[in-house]
Amino acid sequence: MTISKAKIKYIRSLEAKKHRDAEGVFVAEGPKVVGDLLAIMPAKLLVATSQWQTPEHLAATTELINVSEDELQKISFLRAPQQVMAVFPKPNQQESGLDTLVATNELTLMLDGIQDPGNLAPS
Repeated sequence: MTISKAKIKYIRSLEAKKHRDAEGVFVAEGPKVVGDLLAIMPAKLLVATSQWQTPEHLAATTELINVSEDELQKISFLRAPQQVMAVFPKPNQQESGLDTLVATNELTLMLDGIQDPGNLAPS
């Protein structure tokens, strides 16, 4: 399945925060980030090249579009796209369990406004 112009336009519109907020979604790119997120929540839309290994736990409700590297380059927000990008619904605080997570005695780290999650890698 090739990606339609309408899907390209939709994904590119999500680069703007106001469009992500209006749609109630966020975008993740790269095999590690997308794979980790798919393990805990379903994606609305997944766009991937043939090099990316589709995980077993992909939700039936996730729209999967296989694209070429050139097509991924057109829609990616990165200069060097990495095989996969996904659109996820933003979890609300009650559904995500953040209220109960904060109440535990365990160490909790919450980050807001991180633009490049790669900068958070342990050293």
